[in-house]
Amino acid sequence: MTFDRRVDVSGGYSMATRTELALATILALFSGVVVYGQIDRANLNGTVMDSSRAVVADARVEVVSRETGLKRAANTGPTGIYSITGLPIGTYDVTISRAGFRTFEVTGIQLFVGETRTMDAELQLGTVSEELQVEATVAPLETTNARVGAVLEHQQLDDIPINGRNWATLETLAPGAINAGSGGQRDIRFVGRGRDDNNFTFDGIDATGVQEQSQKADARLNISLESIAEFRVESAVYTAESGASGGAQVNAVSKTGTNVLHGATFEFFRDNALDARSPFDPSEIPPFRMNQFGANLGGPIARNRTFFFVNYEGIRQSLTQTVVGFVPNAAFRSKVLASSPVLKPILDAWPIGQTAVDANTDLYTAPGIDSVHENSVTARVDHSLSDRTSLFVRYNIDDAFIDKPFDSIGSRDTESIRPSNLVVQAMHVFSDRAVNEAKFGVNRSPFRHPVLGTAPVAVQSVPGFTDLSPNQLDLEVGTTLSWSDNLSIIRGRHTFKMGADIRRILLDNTSVGIALTTVAFNSPDDFVNNRMDSLSLDDQLGIGQMRRAFWMGYAQDQFKVRPNLTLNLGVRYEYYSVMSEASGHIAVVDFACGGFCPAGTPMYSPDRNNFAPRLSVAWVPGGADGRTTIRSGFGVYYSPNQNDDFSDPHESTAARFALSSADVSNLSYPLTPFLGLLQDQGASPKGIDRSRKDGYYENWDLLIQRQLAHNFTGQVGYIGSVGRNLFGGRQVNLKDPITGKRPIPQFGQFQIKYNDSNSSFHSLVASLQRSFTSGWLWQTQYIWSHAIADGSVGTGETAQVENASCRECDRSSANFDVRHNVVMNSVYQLPIGPGRAHWNAKGAAGNLIGGWQVSGILSARTGLPVNITVTRKAADMLDGNNRNQRPDLVPGVPIYTTDQPITNWFNPAAFAVPAKGTWGNLGRNVARGPGFWEVDSALEKTTPVGGKMNVKVRAEAFNLFNRPIFANPAANISAVSSFGRITNVLNAGAVGTGTPRRMQLMVRVEY
Repeated sequence: MTFDRRVDVSGGYSMATRTELALATILALFSGVVVYGQIDRANLNGTVMDSSRAVVADARVEVVSRETGLKRAANTGPTGIYSITGLPIGTYDVTISRAGFRTFEVTGIQLFVGETRTMDAELQLGTVSEELQVEATVAPLETTNARVGAVLEHQQLDDIPINGRNWATLETLAPGAINAGSGGQRDIRFVGRGRDDNNFTFDGIDATGVQEQSQKADARLNISLESIAEFRVESAVYTAESGASGGAQVNAVSKTGTNVLHGATFEFFRDNALDARSPFDPSEIPPFRMNQFGANLGGPIARNRTFFFVNYEGIRQSLTQTVVGFVPNAAFRSKVLASSPVLKPILDAWPIGQTAVDANTDLYTAPGIDSVHENSVTARVDHSLSDRTSLFVRYNIDDAFIDKPFDSIGSRDTESIRPSNLVVQAMHVFSDRAVNEAKFGVNRSPFRHPVLGTAPVAVQSVPGFTDLSPNQLDLEVGTTLSWSDNLSIIRGRHTFKMGADIRRILLDNTSVGIALTTVAFNSPDDFVNNRMDSLSLDDQLGIGQMRRAFWMGYAQDQFKVRPNLTLNLGVRYEYYSVMSEASGHIAVVDFACGGFCPAGTPMYSPDRNNFAPRLSVAWVPGGADGRTTIRSGFGVYYSPNQNDDFSDPHESTAARFALSSADVSNLSYPLTPFLGLLQDQGASPKGIDRSRKDGYYENWDLLIQRQLAHNFTGQVGYIGSVGRNLFGGRQVNLKDPITGKRPIPQFGQFQIKYNDSNSSFHSLVASLQRSFTSGWLWQTQYIWSHAIADGSVGTGETAQVENASCRECDRSSANFDVRHNVVMNSVYQLPIGPGRAHWNAKGAAGNLIGGWQVSGILSARTGLPVNITVTRKAADMLDGNNRNQRPDLVPGVPIYTTDQPITNWFNPAAFAVPAKGTWGNLGRNVARGPGFWEVDSALEKTTPVGGKMNVKVRAEAFNLFNRPIFANPAANISAVSSFGRITNVLNAGAVGTGTPRRMQLMVRVEY
């Protein structure tokens, strides 16, 4: 490597040079040690040829950033190939020169996050002083790999109407995305993987929720949309550079300052006067007011050298929701008090209903206030020490307090959330063929979650009535420390990338900050007679100091076999250390130990075999005029499971007991008479399979992409996936049907988390898109798919199987299976007014008729699966396990009613309670709920003021046509009053997809 020697008067190196040498030394030492292969940056490569199509060696390729003046250069090798890696996203001018040829210049090339753009050049004979200048066209075809994904451009971030301005909602625009809820991080799945398989990064540094992959749903500004320049979603079949989970990779890149001082001030306003009623609201629309406001500023500190950007955004919200519940009526209350007066404290926790439903039940409706107070700040500074060495620091923090209904009958849910994210990055260009990047990051997510309940105990089940909640407390402080490094080396036709990422995870949490008692009754009649089916006691749990580390590395070779044929060959290794508790305060349970294992026993054995090959091919057929690509790839992708999935051995250190009617036939309330039995035979710890293996997915695809007329690009293809060793909880220590005994007699029934589930996914995908050109952007994504699972829904979520000894019996459509899904979005600037194709008027007239823009999203999908269940006594089951039981299907009777009204979606006559000691024959997830169809639109007017300022006014409508988007119907046949009934819209909140029509006004001043 070489350095620029700047000599000072004392004969030594200058301070700047010593600083660069120190940084370069650190980078060199780091360069063996990644997972994020410069995924927050872009690359430019191509082949330089002459008019006879012969390659041109030793041509000089120079790129210059229009925003910051950054300059990078490279020479073509003997093969005529050049490659410039690690470029910040933005707009560039490219100049290619060689003695004996005219200088070739391309202006306005837009490079997007994570993109490797190929730009070939044909030089004409002449002198270097002669120039051939062309303007860059829209982004070309994907010609370097087989990944499935998309870049969300700044026009989409700025102009697409998003209800709540949560950046994660825009993930639904990516190919392979399925929105199974209200459009937040916790609702979106990609190509057959669960929500907790997705990995989120901000400027290439971990930005997950630490305890879980997704951030807390109510922290809308964990990354302010105003702070994001753009982001990329890689849905599947990505290269070895990315990992740390088996699902989609979502990487947002923060805005930076430029050589021009620029900024904006904005406010979004909402009011119930602008909204439509939900079908379940009273005659008057409930009160609602929301203000979302902020400002940002960016610019130079030292031109072409140092830049800053800072953003603030706040939310103030007060929404009145209509909450709906099912409660005992007066007659039922009288029966309970006459038969079992000791139940009065529980009975009184249910409020008085207003509308009769059946002989026992009233419908209760009431207003529930949902308030939000949130503030988010992002600050970033970029600095170039020299043309070879640069660094940046970015810090983001969000402070949110939320107070909302916890259930539909009076309990309150309060949340204090304060996620923050810091990244420091240094990059050094050793030569035009070697670039190194090192990062350090801190990702932190404190969370305090008390529930103010209405009941003395948690009533988990009285079929037909809404469950009751007592006071609860959940505490969490998750921190991830990340060190990553990436080295890129170019050798002829090969671009090698290698690196490592080390993460240290510190999770201090407790899920039972207040002791919790839970009871369940099998039927309303059992409640009247005080016959409990089950009870559990969870003592207060101290805060566990859970610790874990990830060691991950990769090597990747992008081999340009020919100008029209590229191979990507890579391998990735990921090692996730065994979770431990800092003070050793865990209780490990294992049947081999006969119960609890001796102190010092590790939770499980580590899995050291996580080698993940990745390979792909991209081919531009020679006879297809260069406008068609055929791409195919295969990869293995490991997932470490959610960090809170490993808290069970710590949770088992607190007293945990459970009994059911399978153990004691006369369980009743209050619990005092049964405390001795609980201690003798009711211990109910939580465990992890000590022989577990890390879960992984295998993904593959075959895609054909074609450039079409008018700057459109079409794609059609197949994407497949299988999941192995996936997470799934299972009830254990069940009763032997013959002896009636439990394997560990001092324990009751309890759960162990296994990694033995499987999944599969097959899909046809099609897309049509047009990058923002001549004032028009268009994207359409369609997927026809089938997701199958046997009880698992990814690495963090799980569903209890009906028969604990037959997981394969629950193989069925996955919970998030959607057969048809289409999403379209567009931004269109009307071609009238100054600088446009029509009515190019000047002055006030031009300002009046010009500057209009329309934008919108159309989202539609078929219904989600519904798992129809039945509440059964534990004593009626041979093994004592009554979790997630399904009924029998009555032969010849349709499961749906004729017209499927929201009051009677399913046909109750189609289902029957199975005979005692048998499992129901109805398959899992055989029914479907309502579909989803929503149009969001916006109309915007931009008016220039004083030459350097624009004022934008926008009106947005979410669910423009106010089409009711219903939630799934109640699915428990034992709850006769509610079974098959839809009692709410998909999203009754203020923001997200699936709400009634909401309208929003915006004013924005840009300068």
